[in-house]
Amino acid sequence: MANEGHYQRVGGTRQGIYVCSPNGILLNSINSLNPDDVLKMIEDGLEMWNSLPVSDRNIPSNSIPEARHRWENSYPENGMVLNLSKIDLFTDPPIQSERSERWNRDYVWFDNQETRLWLPENPNIGDIYNLPEILLNRLFCFHLVDNTRGQTLPFAPQEIKESKIEIEIQDIRNSLIEIKITGNSMAVSKGPWLLGENDWTPSYELDHGMSTNLLGYASYNVELNKFTKFEMVSIGKRKGKTQNNGRKNSPDSGYIGFYFTLAKDRRSERIAPAFVDVYNADWIVQP
Repeated sequence: MANEGHYQRVGGTRQGIYVCSPNGILLNSINSLNPDDVLKMIEDGLEMWNSLPVSDRNIPSNSIPEARHRWENSYPENGMVLNLSKIDLFTDPPIQSERSERWNRDYVWFDNQETRLWLPENPNIGDIYNLPEILLNRLFCFHLVDNTRGQTLPFAPQEIKESKIEIEIQDIRNSLIEIKITGNSMAVSKGPWLLGENDWTPSYELDHGMSTNLLGYASYNVELNKFTKFEMVSIGKRKGKTQNNGRKNSPDSGYIGFYFTLAKDRRSERIAPAFVDVYNADWIVQP
């Protein structure tokens, strides 16, 4: 249905407002911030609705609709899900009164095996442990990106020029392991798209980047096999822009604040990550 809407193409963004019948007949659609245009689209859609035969206005009583595929079906039940908030900053270090009103959210998924990789196999107080590449790429390719104002593009692993996150074991008490998280990264995307043919493939060569510094603290319960506390912040220095990330009239560089916390286990937070379809995870079920 969305392929027949205002973008009139297969693949790419489906963002917008759609009016359709229960059986999937597209009546009208638009992607606009203008309330008058949206209202006219809805009114025109209602006219089309009124012209439909009664048989197309109702779902049969014995029908049980079921989606063929949902990314949320891959939700890591026994893993770690992080709630990621991001906002444009005007200074580094940030000043509360000098920040943008533009912000965005995303979710970060790790399955149970990946979650355990946040700690060394046999942790002892004072240990310094480097996160493995799979976790570094998960964060630096897909989440520490410039999508505060709009939808940007992920980085390919080979575009991550520097990446390091150290875990320091600060305390072990009974079943609780307390850790400190520090790290930094630099991603540079310049030239052709490197992540293959998919919904994100751009029609232009790239020239954007992100450098970050991270600091965080977390608690892992070895009896429960999960993190009971996780808080991490990062200041990112962005450079350049992508087609849909809302930077058309922005300076070529600036700061972004990223804030990671544990998501709550409730339906409203079982939302798939923005780049789940190109995630570096074989446990994500594809369509």
